[in-house]
Amino acid sequence: MKDFLHQFKFLQDVALAKVFRQELYTRFKKEKATIIPIPMHPLKQQERTFSHTEELLKAAHVPYIQLLEKTTTETQSSKNREQRIHSAPLFRLMTDVHVEHKDYLLFDDIKTTGTTLQHAADVLKQAGAKNVQYFTLIEG
Repeated sequence: MKDFLHQFKFLQDVALAKVFRQELYTRFKKEKATIIPIPMHPLKQQERTFSHTEELLKAAHVPYIQLLEKTTTETQSSKNREQRIHSAPLFRLMTDVHVEHKDYLLFDDIKTTGTTLQHAADVLKQAGAKNVQYFTLIEG
């Protein structure tokens, strides 16, 4: 999986988004919660040319919305566990979005310490989300 993610994300092999399309479609086809992919910082996305989480969902024909934006270009993978846990807020709400009092499901490629997902969930809950769960391809 490490090699897959490296090839997909950093070598920009966007065609690999199709590898998990059936599994993701099956997992999400009856999902009642609104799906929100974990976003990349705009500068990182410009560098990479695509959002890996969005491409995975698009390949699986899974509807999603984006309510969050990343506030830092730092990656969590560059930090140790302690640094991740004590990092500044990683996300904020996008301008002019409204978070409804309903269920949301965050989607990311990998969960290591859970810091990224927790930061995103906190923003959504503070904005009025009823419940926030998550789903990742990998738990490391």
